[in-house]
Amino acid sequence: MSIATGIFDLVFAPRCLGCNGPAGRRRDLVCGRCRSRLAPPPPPLCPRCGFPRLRTGRMPGPTCQECQEWPPGLRAARSACLLAPPADALVHQLKYRAWHGLAPLMANAMLNVRMPDDVREEARLVVPVPTTAARLRERGYNQAELLARAFADASNTTLISALARGSGASSQTTLQPAARLANVAGAFGPVAGMEAEIAGEHLVLVDDVLTTGATITACTQALVAAGARCVSVVTFARATGRMRLD
Repeated sequence: MSIATGIFDLVFAPRCLGCNGPAGRRRDLVCGRCRSRLAPPPPPLCPRCGFPRLRTGRMPGPTCQECQEWPPGLRAARSACLLAPPADALVHQLKYRAWHGLAPLMANAMLNVRMPDDVREEARLVVPVPTTAARLRERGYNQAELLARAFADASNTTLISALARGSGASSQTTLQPAARLANVAGAFGPVAGMEAEIAGEHLVLVDDVLTTGATITACTQALVAAGARCVSVVTFARATGRMRLD
């Protein structure tokens, strides 16, 4: 590193997007401490939805109270980390502040998630959870698509934008769990011409956060109705406790 570069980094030190502290090198968006604090959901986990069993209070079995009402076509779900600091800050920076460079880092964390064997062996098509046309015009991008593209590139799978979202559903962010499912019911449908590509396939659905499962339930129902065999879900973060209500 040159003296000029060292002086530049000292005067204009990059800030970490997770904690706003020093990020280290200029190309780093997240500091080492924040990377190490991305805590995965603590085991034991539900074998289907990946939710921490210690929080559900249910005995071991194929499902838990989080996923017992999920549709049969929703095979499994896993998340790289809990929606807690600094993961919540990274989600916010990607979703609302257009820090696209976070997508590869977050997708790499998702790649390290242990999925059921059949998912890893069968699922070769990656589908992002779509956003509305209005929100796409407002932000200029869909954070789930950024994650899905980075995930597909790193995992040697194929990104396919198989779903579209109607304009009727409002944001899920401020809704209580009971209202989320009703809000997205019928909000998703297959993109015209995609039925042949997804017919009989085990698809990987990608989103930034898994909260109550309302969105992935609606997406799964639309994909299975369009001919997919089943759907498994990978997200960057999993909301638990208070974060499910905020």
